[in-house]
Amino acid sequence: MGTQTQGYDLDIETDYMGCENCPDVLCLSRPDVIEEIHRGYYEAGADVVTTNTFGAAAHTLGEFDLYDRAEELAHAGAQIARRAANSYSTSDKPRYVAGSLGPGTKLITLGQISFDAMRDSYADAARGLITGGVDCVLLETCQDLLQIKAAIAGILQACDQLNIPHDSVPIFVSVTIEQTGTMLVGSSIEAAIEALRPLPIASLGLNCATGPVEMVNTVRTLASRWDRHITLMPNAGLPTLVEGKTIYPLTSQGFKDAMELFLREGLINAVGGCCGTTPEHIVYLADLVSKTELGARPEAKIIPSCSSLYSAVEYRQDASFLIVGERCNSSGSRAFKRLLEAEDWEGICSLAKNQVKDGSHVLDINVDVAGRDGPRDMHEVVSRLVQQADAPLMLDSTSPETIEAGLKAAGGKCIINSANFEDGEEKFDRFCKLARDYGAALVIGTIDEDPEQAMARTADRKFEITKRAIERATQVHGLLVSDLFIDPLVLPISTGLDSDRRSAHALVEGTKRISDAYPDAQLTCGLSNVSFGLKPVARTILNAVFLHELVQNGMTSAIVHASKITPLNKIPEDQLRAAMSLIYDRRAQANGGTGLPEGVTDESFDPLDELIELFKDATEESNTTSITDLPLEERLQKHIIDGENEHLQESLDEALRKYAPLEIINDH
Repeated sequence: MGTQTQGYDLDIETDYMGCENCPDVLCLSRPDVIEEIHRGYYEAGADVVTTNTFGAAAHTLGEFDLYDRAEELAHAGAQIARRAANSYSTSDKPRYVAGSLGPGTKLITLGQISFDAMRDSYADAARGLITGGVDCVLLETCQDLLQIKAAIAGILQACDQLNIPHDSVPIFVSVTIEQTGTMLVGSSIEAAIEALRPLPIASLGLNCATGPVEMVNTVRTLASRWDRHITLMPNAGLPTLVEGKTIYPLTSQGFKDAMELFLREGLINAVGGCCGTTPEHIVYLADLVSKTELGARPEAKIIPSCSSLYSAVEYRQDASFLIVGERCNSSGSRAFKRLLEAEDWEGICSLAKNQVKDGSHVLDINVDVAGRDGPRDMHEVVSRLVQQADAPLMLDSTSPETIEAGLKAAGGKCIINSANFEDGEEKFDRFCKLARDYGAALVIGTIDEDPEQAMARTADRKFEITKRAIERATQVHGLLVSDLFIDPLVLPISTGLDSDRRSAHALVEGTKRISDAYPDAQLTCGLSNVSFGLKPVARTILNAVFLHELVQNGMTSAIVHASKITPLNKIPEDQLRAAMSLIYDRRAQANGGTGLPEGVTDESFDPLDELIELFKDATEESNTTSITDLPLEERLQKHIIDGENEHLQESLDEALRKYAPLEIINDH
């Protein structure tokens, strides 16, 4: 539409209503021109035209002081196109109208507009398009995954406001992949696919930025991983600037020739043109479609995944389990809590990036601190992390409001941690709705309302609650089983209490039962709870052995400190045996255990005592807190005097923010 309207001799003041570079207003001032353009494309053989409403959302029109006319303008644009479509429709060849909405000039990921403001802006425009008679809404030239999520939320909001079903208005999404191979904010096509897969999108495709030749590899990737319809609307070649004018080099024949490959390989379901494609280009394209047999599209391979803003991460790792970094958690990391209370956002980003370097696939983010504003903190942290750390986020909070604040700042596909039945189904449903509305995965803990045994301790209880949760999440809320992470709860076995002795054994058994019954579901856990209260060196060994047992029985993920995972083959035999005996409660059956380990005859044998005894002489150094939990000055001293290099860069980054460089040099 933009390149077509530029071909008319139109007056800025009268035709453009004083709004230069706002062709959308021509729907109000020159409907004759817009309808003539639509008719030209129908004459050329198009089945669908897009409305002249690319910039009709309020957040774009506001730049022309037309903020409150978005719905009116979108409605007018839809009616013009509908009129043209009706005049060309026949029983053999019906004609359709796609309500066009572009990205506007503000991006949520870059902090230029809030999620809520963009959602409401698109809702206004969508109401106008729907009441004006469009057959679908096309979100085109999308440059930011958060923009797409907000726009879809706006369209669904408009449906609610008009009291019509959500599925009565198909949503088409077309992203723009730059010559760099990514969207404008850096998202790969794989990241886009996984972030958008859970959302109600009828067709996903590409448009703008380049010509068809430059889109081949991206479309092939899309066809291999997207299981719904695909649309393709390239420019008439890569645009070039000649004597101050934008020129699109592909002729109609050249455009047709380049598009043939997509049809022969069966990669697409609808083809069209974007910038620079004239009615003549569509004549050639329609001729190609009529004479070319559509190839057999390869079957899409759907791999359950989450994604950061930039890339996708599979839930099931070939050579490992899904490692969720635990150090950005205010309830478990004093270093993170200290940075959060100081509002040292850059320090938090440094902490997160170091976890990725250490091998974390996903980052757990928990900002729950008494007396602080959780939603604000979550938004501040997430809005920075999504740009600086290339890892999907697990948003961790007991507050739905805090979780939602993070979801509104994360364009990728997040994991919500967590839902459970402790407060009944109402709160469980709130978390499920957040997962559905924002396209997130969901962790579900095996806790319910039972006042006597709310926290599932036995394998039977873990499985019972899991079955109830999966059935409700999938049947009531429409979530996929593969997007559910069941947390069967790690409870400490280090307290010496009889009630805790079988907790690890029960978890191993429960994990296997859940994994066998629901092979497509994910299983995760907060690993370090199992060794609570032991010396750090003993905790490291017990955690490692327990993790191995869980993974062998179906655990697919764990929240851990990635750099402190000890390989089993590096654990001495006596420590390994002691840990295994503790995990499986190998005490005498007369004492409530599962039976003594091989070679042990002493009926009073206690594996907990044995493990503690093995590490009784552990050095004081081994019994100290992690270096990251120490104050900055103590950390610098350990780095410089003791030569400890782990997390050195992280400490230096924090020091440079806190002190002037010369002060550091003079002090040391």
